Amino acid sequence: MNKLGICSWTLGISDIKVLMEKVKTLGLDGVQFSEDWRDYNAKEVRAAADLFDLEIFAIDPFNCEPPEPENANVSSAIEFYKNVIDFAVETNTPWVTLQGLPKWTNNCNTRQECWEMLVHCCKTLDAYAQLKKVKIAYECVNRYESSMIHTSEKANQLIAAVGHRNFGLILDSFHMHIEESDPAEALKNSKDILFSYHISDSNRSGIGRGQVDFVKHHSVLEDIGFEGPVMIEVVLPELVPRSTPKNDLERERLDEEIRRSVRVWRNLKEKEYFKEI
Repeated sequence: MNKLGICSWTLGISDIKVLMEKVKTLGLDGVQFSEDWRDYNAKEVRAAADLFDLEIFAIDPFNCEPPEPENANVSSAIEFYKNVIDFAVETNTPWVTLQGLPKWTNNCNTRQECWEMLVHCCKTLDAYAQLKKVKIAYECVNRYESSMIHTSEKANQLIAAVGHRNFGLILDSFHMHIEESDPAEALKNSKDILFSYHISDSNRSGIGRGQVDFVKHHSVLEDIGFEGPVMIEVVLPELVPRSTPKNDLERERLDEEIRRSVRVWRNLKEKEYFKEI
């Protein structure tokens, strides 16, 4: 059975011990650390995860905009993500995500220049990550949240251009619903490079609250022998797409939606499809 984790940003908890305790009480195996890594001590992050017997599946720098967009360039982008890779080493985390790199291409003059910069940065960071024994991953993000790499086809092209098996792909049910003509085919075609799968329905809510065919997604993942971690990335309907709970009632509702989605996903293994809905 695939391990289940959560993208930490959805919980809106900054205290690292409180965050890890919440992940544990939600019945999850670990976390994709989607915080501003600059605000944390790596040793304290690792210690908090160990305290609650949790894995850190990935370092996902959620706040990855260049501090001075007008000065963003290849060197500053590479320097930022090398620091993220170093943070992953210090926290004993297996991979980092690079889908924030397009934010650093805003001074490129053409789409071709953006693409060339992205490929160059990924190649350089892939080499650095190999030296550090860390893998890199790219998540396909929809057009409203990123200027580049919206589909698995384009991500496969990027990974092929980088040319190393150290570089993998993350596919998200929410983003695929917007961008992929056939999400199931996208999963199949990414069989050999798929690192992780993210769960959120077409409206960013929990399983069964929107239009994503999770039964089909689950079946395809089983068929291709996917063994990577599955991340829950659920937001309350009134807070979509990226707002976090602001009060106790919202936190309780989000907790229950996460737990319900976890039960449904695990029940799919037994073919008890939407029994919990």
